[in-house]
Amino acid sequence: MSIKFTDILFLIVVIVLVVYGLIYFFRTQRNKEIKELEQRKDDMMSVSIADQLFTLKNMNLSGQTKRKYESLVATWQTITNFQFTEIEAALVGSEQFVEQMNLVKAKNALNQAREILDETEIQVHNLHEELTELLATEGDNQQRYEGLLERYQTARKSVMNHSFDYGPAIETLEKNLQYLELNFTKYNEFTANGDHLEGQDILDSIDTDLTSLEEILDKIPAMYEKIKREYEDSLEDLRDGYEKMLASRFNFENIDVPEEIEKIQEQLNDAKNEIKNADLADAKTLMDKAEREINSLYDQMESEIVAKEYVNGHINQLRDQIERVNENNRYAGIEVDRISQSYILHNNELEQVNDLTDQIRLEYQKFKDLNKDIEQNHAVFTNIESTMRKIERNVEEISDKQNQLVKSLAGLTGREKEAKSNLDLYELDLRNLKRKIEKNHLPGLPEIYYQQFYKVTDEIENLSQQLNRVRVDMNQIEETELKLQQDLDDLETMTEELIDSAMLTEYMIQHSNRFRYDYQEMDQAIKEAQYYFHQEFRYNDALAVIEKALRRVDPDAPTQVRRMYHQEKQHRIY
Repeated sequence: MSIKFTDILFLIVVIVLVVYGLIYFFRTQRNKEIKELEQRKDDMMSVSIADQLFTLKNMNLSGQTKRKYESLVATWQTITNFQFTEIEAALVGSEQFVEQMNLVKAKNALNQAREILDETEIQVHNLHEELTELLATEGDNQQRYEGLLERYQTARKSVMNHSFDYGPAIETLEKNLQYLELNFTKYNEFTANGDHLEGQDILDSIDTDLTSLEEILDKIPAMYEKIKREYEDSLEDLRDGYEKMLASRFNFENIDVPEEIEKIQEQLNDAKNEIKNADLADAKTLMDKAEREINSLYDQMESEIVAKEYVNGHINQLRDQIERVNENNRYAGIEVDRISQSYILHNNELEQVNDLTDQIRLEYQKFKDLNKDIEQNHAVFTNIESTMRKIERNVEEISDKQNQLVKSLAGLTGREKEAKSNLDLYELDLRNLKRKIEKNHLPGLPEIYYQQFYKVTDEIENLSQQLNRVRVDMNQIEETELKLQQDLDDLETMTEELIDSAMLTEYMIQHSNRFRYDYQEMDQAIKEAQYYFHQEFRYNDALAVIEKALRRVDPDAPTQVRRMYHQEKQHRIY
């Protein structure tokens, strides 16, 4: 398919139209942006900064305010002489580039103009606000001045009309009022000379000082009242209470109450001087310290009163407690002596009694010493109470030891009775085992069984001899009894195993007789088992031989025989 010339021409026309369309679009867009930036520039230049500067120029400014004004003028001149010019040049350049169809350079010039414009708008806004504030300073100052002056007059009236409430601090307060008056005068001078910023700083200072003065005026009467009505009244109460306690024969250790009271009074005097100088923080510190020390004195004096009540209420009880434990110790000594005639003692019980006697004597001496202090009016009752409580604890410990000692001695008789009762049971158990052996008519018993039997017999005889001594050693008896019990248990086990093996051997032989003529090995096993049974009394070995042979002939037979035997045994038991 061939392309016609008209088609090519049409395509070229379309491309040209698209290009011109794009150029028209971007050119229109750039012109729109230029107009927007020009409008922003015009709006910014229309801000009434020049009028504000002109107003300030005609206000006869001085000092800090004049320097501030001159700084703002210099800033405005920089903006108008340089930044406005740069913005204008960038906008004109962008218009020229648009006319020349150089859209890329036009875009760059617009970006430059926009960047400068953004920065300049911020500067102009800030400058306008600073000028507005500077212009308002005079009016704001005057309003603040009137409010502060009213507060000052109120404070002054309070000082003048209630001078008695402020005591020695009145002189300091009057000086503070004079200092405030001086600052008001300075403010008026700066304002008259047109230095409104300096006047603003003076008002800030007046506000701070006046707030401090108002706080002082509010707190001083209360602090003086607290010192007089609370702390000094408490000191007087402490003096009076101390004198009464001395008259009641109270004593104090490591503390001189009158001296401590005077020290606290000196602290309160120092606090008054700090209040006089309007140093309320230091005064508060001294007052808090005085309060803690006053409370400490009250606590110590109260402790002595409470301690005396305790001592008076418990002194006789403690004497009775010591006498009672002493009597108990005498009884414990008698009991040790009596018991030692019948029993051998192993825990130095007599030394224990003697040691407890020494302890009781020591505690009783402590009691006599503190009682002597009370009688001679030398008692510090908190110390007396502490000593009494220690004596009471020690006496209770002595009493516990006495009880444990007597209880251990009292248990010896019960232990002896139990051992004698057990001896009868051991003898009965041994006779029962002997009868059980005899009842089964065994052909004989192995030597090891005889050894165990005679061993248990000797131990029973030994236990009986120990129990029949004049002075019984229960520790030795219980040791012997423990070994006897174990050996008797072992003998009982041996007896059961011996009888079971013998009876099972007979049962197994009876069951095996049916096979002895059919199986040569069975006949041989029966003969071997009977030899062990009747000649050597090795019942376990006899059972092992016959059971092994029977299991080879009839695998289920040994289990059936055992089951039958144990069922019969259960019936015999019940």
